[in-house]
Amino acid sequence: MTIQMTSRRRMSHAPRQGTAAAVEPPLLNLGSGPAVVIGWVNIDRSPNALLDRWGATKLILRRAGLLSEAHMTSWPREIVRADIRNLAYADSSVRAIYSSHTLEHLYYREAEQVLRESYRVLQPGGVLRLALPDAEAIAREFTTGCSDGDPTATLEFNRRLNAHPLERPSALTSLRNLAGGHTHRWQPSPTLLEHMLVCIGFAEVHHRTFRVGLCPDLAKVETRPTSFFIEGLR
Repeated sequence: MTIQMTSRRRMSHAPRQGTAAAVEPPLLNLGSGPAVVIGWVNIDRSPNALLDRWGATKLILRRAGLLSEAHMTSWPREIVRADIRNLAYADSSVRAIYSSHTLEHLYYREAEQVLRESYRVLQPGGVLRLALPDAEAIAREFTTGCSDGDPTATLEFNRRLNAHPLERPSALTSLRNLAGGHTHRWQPSPTLLEHMLVCIGFAEVHHRTFRVGLCPDLAKVETRPTSFFIEGLR
């Protein structure tokens, strides 16, 4: 694959003159975690990906109690550690983008920026597919629990939102979270995401079900059925 850098330091996947065939536009998996999906560019900025490349340092931090067992997951070198808020690709150069349970870990305005960047790099007709936790469904379960007199409904609602712990985290826990926490910084819903995609400029927005839609390779890339799914076509 020939990669040329634009003046904005963005990658272009257009072939040089004289090449026999065009290079297939890339597929991006944003917020991939440590899972490599073959045929996709798997991108994640987690500090864990960086720590994994410093094996001895990571082991020392674990022995000192500064990392938990969850932080010891191996991150393959195929994972591209990059900022998904500023995609290093030229305009209209990407075939499809997939992202699962990632945007809610960013701040809301940062998530908007990821969607704008996705729109920018997608080719006309390209698809962005998102899988996200459903705040609307969680809220319905909460109100049902309250109506049924469940005294734990509010605590379960708080747990499902994954926004605030029930007790103040220790200094050690707070330090560990710097190496990769799982707090949700906002609560996505199908209605909100549809509005965001339309406002950014996507020509069509479709609500989908698990592994059903226009995004390629869903049998490989989509692994979390307990989500809501939405696709935007550029």
